[in-house]
Amino acid sequence: MDAKTAPNPQFSDWPPPLPDASGFVAPPVPGAAAATARFLRAVAADPVAGARVVRRGLWMAAIAALCVPTQMLWRAAGWESPWAQRFLRWGARACGIRVRMIGQPVGHNVFYIANHLSWSDAMILGSCTGAAFVAQDGIAMWPGLSLLCRINDTIFVNRSDRMGVPRQIAQLRAVFAGRSRVAMFAEASCSDGRRLLPFKAPLFAMLVPPPPGAVIQPVVIDCDEAGRNLAWVGMETGAANLWRLLARPGTWDVRVHFLAPFSPADTPDRKALSARARGAIAAKLSETLGGRPVA
Repeated sequence: MDAKTAPNPQFSDWPPPLPDASGFVAPPVPGAAAATARFLRAVAADPVAGARVVRRGLWMAAIAALCVPTQMLWRAAGWESPWAQRFLRWGARACGIRVRMIGQPVGHNVFYIANHLSWSDAMILGSCTGAAFVAQDGIAMWPGLSLLCRINDTIFVNRSDRMGVPRQIAQLRAVFAGRSRVAMFAEASCSDGRRLLPFKAPLFAMLVPPPPGAVIQPVVIDCDEAGRNLAWVGMETGAANLWRLLARPGTWDVRVHFLAPFSPADTPDRKALSARARGAIAAKLSETLGGRPVA
């Protein structure tokens, strides 16, 4: 083993192992009565954390009461609406997230490809870009959240529906033609900000061939240690992760690094596109982690 391939003893215990999620099956979405009962039990078990959750929840509800109807009115009038982006920006702040952009996001005809830690990434990246998102179709089952996604033109995909891939690609192209900014978390699952999971190359099929003039811009969501510890990994449900985030005292910081864009027309193969985007994100993520390796 030469010096280039020998492991660096400085990082011999890096990254720390992820929680074991083998065999985990997400429970069904509870009904309103069951969800309310669980919430009240959680508040009773920890009233201080519960008070933070209630306070931030009411703040989010007030933001939604302003932004959602206004977004729908602007859309009905056929105008390009800024209200979804404002909702995400103000919502991130209500959740205690302080977002700082590093680099310049491409404004139009762009696919943002980012790493993924939690559901809060949509607020973080959306607050910077105003993009529509590609999301797993399981999100569409959540009342309220489904509405918020749909009025921002979210494209729901089912990775196991191979027969439906052409339909999903056509839907993605249609949204891109109207919005010109689409964001995708190509890991298609959450990590902890200390590593990068394999990218799902089929998600890049829409870019072969690419829409005329479209570019890919890799993005690194770089959370501080508090943010990394809020990653949605392991056997945690979405509701439990939401509680942890809203119940946390204080704020946490995230830097959103917009990297150099490139034309997918130069790499007309979805696996090569996936590898090129992932390589750029891995290199920058390693840099933000003090040079620690990102596989």
